[in-house]
Amino acid sequence: VGACPGVAVGRVATTSEAAVRMAADGPVVLVRPETSPHDLRGLAAASGIVTARGGPASHAAVVARALGKPAVVGVAGLAVDAAGAAVRVGGRTVAEGTLVALDGTGGEVVLGRPDITTDAADAHLRRLLGWADEVSGGRAGEERDEAGRLAAAHAALRRG
Repeated sequence: VGACPGVAVGRVATTSEAAVRMAADGPVVLVRPETSPHDLRGLAAASGIVTARGGPASHAAVVARALGKPAVVGVAGLAVDAAGAAVRVGGRTVAEGTLVALDGTGGEVVLGRPDITTDAADAHLRRLLGWADEVSGGRAGEERDEAGRLAAAHAALRRG
């Protein structure tokens, strides 16, 4: 279940301590059976969160939303072996440190770094970007990509 929207790519960490330690060398994804307040340091250090148990109102989901971190919860068949520093799912064992990516909107987790493609903006997105330009004071012909236009609008709304 996608619990908090966004995409994260990082190395698997099976404990909060490992997440904090590994985050010093790059992004990590904290993978736990479920989270509790004892995991807060690891949740804060992680770029994304995956749990075997939980739903939209679970601890992991609520904390991920509060921290603005992508999360996938309630992954069927996921077993976390913190002592062995590995996770098992779908008949496959994934060692701690393995690169994974998660989509907190769609609820997907994949091994490695997936190819990311973007399509040209559809009519609805073009309309939203037009509004974003109005809010941020964007000028016609100004060279910014779609993400830049939305970021400028977000910043203008925060100042407002």
